[in-house]
Amino acid sequence: MNFRQYLFALLLVTIFVIVLYSCKDIGINPPVKSGLTASATNIFVVKGNSSQITLSNGLLPYSIRKQPNNAIATASLIATELTISGVDTGNTSVIVADSKTPIADSLEILISIMESSLPVSFSNQIQPIFNSRCVSCHGSNGGLSLVAGTSYNHLVNVQAQSSCISLKRVLPYDAANSVLYSKVSGTSCGNRMPLGGILNAGDIALIQDWINQGANNN
Repeated sequence: MNFRQYLFALLLVTIFVIVLYSCKDIGINPPVKSGLTASATNIFVVKGNSSQITLSNGLLPYSIRKQPNNAIATASLIATELTISGVDTGNTSVIVADSKTPIADSLEILISIMESSLPVSFSNQIQPIFNSRCVSCHGSNGGLSLVAGTSYNHLVNVQAQSSCISLKRVLPYDAANSVLYSKVSGTSCGNRMPLGGILNAGDIALIQDWINQGANNN
């Protein structure tokens, strides 16, 4: 075999190898579409109502890997439609997954169950609670002023100082991890507030809904 014949044979072998692996990639083992996604990853549902989330991408069939806290919400999955039903106010999450192996894609969806779908007004509904029950202790001279005009900036996304210092006083969309809600509901973070008498259930629910709706300055 002369040198020209050798180069020609080498070229044929190279072409054969390229064609072989190309066919394997696009024919025998088609690539799996990965990256499970959802139409929403942070959902708000009114207690007693339901809402749907559509799953896509990844590899069917999908499954629920971790159910939400069933005292707050329930989740069911039919094909690509995930239904979240509100049981009671609070925050929880559901984890869904595709069936890709060896490692399935998973996705956590945050769930907030609210008492009412109506937007809560900070100035018209939350500040009046502070005015009547809180400013006697948290006036304008303290480290936490709840006086109208200053209260919002002293609460939202502000680090707590005296208790639960790893948390924010108000963390938008997350009442369960907001010190204000923990204090007025008596769930954690030291003494229940206000001192000398708890808020009624309606006021506590308003504060919870206001935070879970985003703690808007409205």
